[in-house]
Amino acid sequence: MSDRRTHTIVLAPPAARVAAGGSTAFEVSRFTEALLFIDVTAVSGASPTLEFEVHTGPADDEAAFVHTESAEITSAGKTLVKLANIGPWLRLVWAVGGEGASFTFEAKLTLKT
Repeated sequence: MSDRRTHTIVLAPPAARVAAGGSTAFEVSRFTEALLFIDVTAVSGASPTLEFEVHTGPADDEAAFVHTESAEITSAGKTLVKLANIGPWLRLVWAVGGEGASFTFEAKLTLKT
């Protein structure tokens, strides 16, 4: 039987957000895959949209590349994004669109060896 290890990181604590933002970069080189949990609990504004990207790069938050993009989110709900072949570090960035748009969400990453 395999002894898989996991570790969970809070990338974005629960809060209302009205603009683009992002998490700090986290060193994840000892892990091979991850699950990104995005929990949107409230949405307001005209034509609100929320988009996420997972960034990675060769070392120490340099030369960020888009690893994965989530589907556009327009309403409250839960989104699960599976990540494989992750790099030495990861960070989450998001963009809020729409007139007077606000999204209350939290994002967590569970890493697996």
